[in-house]
Amino acid sequence: MNRTLYIISVYRPDLLEEFVHAMGVSRNSEVIMDRRVGERRYRDRAESEESRRLERRVHHVDEALRKDGFAVVRVSDAEPALTP
Repeated sequence: MNRTLYIISVYRPDLLEEFVHAMGVSRNSEVIMDRRVGERRYRDRAESEESRRLERRVHHVDEALRKDGFAVVRVSDAEPALTP
């Protein structure tokens, strides 16, 4: 089963209530605040193909959070978590 995460930037808390209200109750989606402030670490080089793929995905989320104030991530049960 696929789920959709709506990640709201910590710098745009005004969007949280707006998204929660718009989404309502759904088993396949969740609205969360980005809790990674101050925890971002950048590596010089990724060690494996899997870690490079995860690194690209996290970069995409970071960019969307900065640009739009939110990011939409689709997660399948077979995929690993966004944070290593």
